[in-house]
Amino acid sequence: MKLTKLLHGAAGAILMTMALGSCAGVPGADQGSPLPAAPDSSFGTETAGPDTGSPIPGPSCEGGPFGCRTFTSTEGSDASGELEWLHAQPLVVSSTFVNGTWTVGVKTPCNHMSIEVSVEGNQLIPGQTISTAMACAEPASGFESWTRELFEQTVTWELTGESLLLENGHGTVVLKDSGPSTKL
Repeated sequence: MKLTKLLHGAAGAILMTMALGSCAGVPGADQGSPLPAAPDSSFGTETAGPDTGSPIPGPSCEGGPFGCRTFTSTEGSDASGELEWLHAQPLVVSSTFVNGTWTVGVKTPCNHMSIEVSVEGNQLIPGQTISTAMACAEPASGFESWTRELFEQTVTWELTGESLLLENGHGTVVLKDSGPSTKL
């Protein structure tokens, strides 16, 4: 068994080396097309490309729907009634602006989701959603499915003091400010 894993690992390394061998910048590889310069190591000052030199802003939460705050669910409901799990196994929500797009980050009891949104007034209009892919058992996987369905349609948001309300035809979630956003 150990020999098989070792052989598989060696074969994978050889295939990777062969695949990358055609990449510029690799010793012994074709140097016909140079790699672009590495981005500046200072946060938020990367360049758009070798030709433009224009700065690309780093991730930001300033001016976003939820400001630079993180919110944790305290209660919620849908057509079936109150959803106790939103308090017992809360959602954690924040927003970030990166690469010209607002993204709502949602930590569910199962996975993390990032939903690209257009912000129009008090409406979050969802675009592409990406998420981690842990295979969670019930009920956590069901909670994630419920959350995914919430963000598959336009969500109305209302921020009042330390309370954030998210709602649409799928359900309603009440969240409380739980502090500054920590991931940018």
